[in-house]
Amino acid sequence: SYDVKSAKSASAILSQMVKARIAKLDSLGVPTGSQREKILIMASIAESEVNSDAYYGKVVRVILNRLDKGMNLGMDTTVAYGLGITASQLTDAMLADTSNAYNTRVHKGLPPGPISNPGDEAIKAAVDPPTGAWLYFVTTNRKTGETKFATSEDEFWKIREEYKNSNSDAN
Repeated sequence: SYDVKSAKSASAILSQMVKARIAKLDSLGVPTGSQREKILIMASIAESEVNSDAYYGKVVRVILNRLDKGMNLGMDTTVAYGLGITASQLTDAMLADTSNAYNTRVHKGLPPGPISNPGDEAIKAAVDPPTGAWLYFVTTNRKTGETKFATSEDEFWKIREEYKNSNSDAN
């Protein structure tokens, strides 16, 4: 929370907010400079993709593994953010749109900026993600948020099929 009553201007309020955020990032051990920006982008994607403390670190590891292999991230949430819509509204044409700078299906690397305001747990996960060879993940149960991770494309297709089958029963 911020003491806006004592602030003399909008810029003073913003300054107070920025200082508090920087202090918080420092307390979480987030490196400064371009590394801080990278961590915030990855944490924002993890927050948007799974929204669960249990999976943030693994999502960050997927991002890092894909970057290391030169793969596109392929995250629907980044594409949707760039269009100002939700991922459920995406069309095939939107997923192929090269004019969207946040389209990580067609542009390699991280998007140009964060896609959400990540919480402390997502930030901590981005600072110190677990080790693992995961390259893919699918939230297989929309009600519980259960997410499964895969190291190969074949494994990915199996868990994606599981997702499709379990969610077609609910329709």
